[in-house]
Amino acid sequence: MEPNKIRLLDNYQLFQLIQSNSIDKTTVDKLKKEYNSRNINENEKLRLQQKYDLNFSKRDTELNMNQWDPLYTAFALNRHFRHIALLKALGRKKEAEKHMSRLYIGLALYFAGVILLILLVRSE
Repeated sequence: MEPNKIRLLDNYQLFQLIQSNSIDKTTVDKLKKEYNSRNINENEKLRLQQKYDLNFSKRDTELNMNQWDPLYTAFALNRHFRHIALLKALGRKKEAEKHMSRLYIGLALYFAGVILLILLVRSE
């Protein structure tokens, strides 16, 4: 990441990127350098940490909530794609692939059901 683009980030965005495990070490070093150069006071650092913890716990509880099974609820595409994106963002690629495959199977079953229904109605 270029230093001039790092300067455009606000404090919370900078804090989030520093906490990420998926960013290479040189970029993290540049981010930390910019974060330290901003001379953020202790109250602001504490607020950033609390905000990050709160957002992270929301994501974790959202993942662990009782989810809709994509095999039976494939019609709720937005919900399933958001869940898959969240899984990928948190590094759970295998779970995301499993959820995506169940979603595709569910969609195939729904389309097959609709086609069979149309054929049944048409044959009468």
